Amino acid sequence: MSYQLSVISYQLSVTSYQLPVISYQLPVTSYQLSVTSYQLPVTSYQLPVTSYQLPVTSYQLPVTSSLITDQSSLTPVY
Repeated sequence: MSYQLSVISYQLSVTSYQLPVISYQLPVTSYQLSVTSYQLPVTSYQLPVTSYQLPVTSYQLPVTSSLITDQSSLTPVY
């Protein structure tokens, strides 16, 4: 009868060994969040490139205005 108590106590230790295996799956899921948050700064980097095209278009206006003044000055000499 004393031998049967030792067998039952051995089964409790095996069940308690399954808990650390389940807790090992949590850090793997938390590693996927950091990868998704890394895609945000890449999209925000495309905004300054589009805003750089505005001053280039505004620079073409004074060049056209200088051509009209040159043509008007040549007409009275003729």
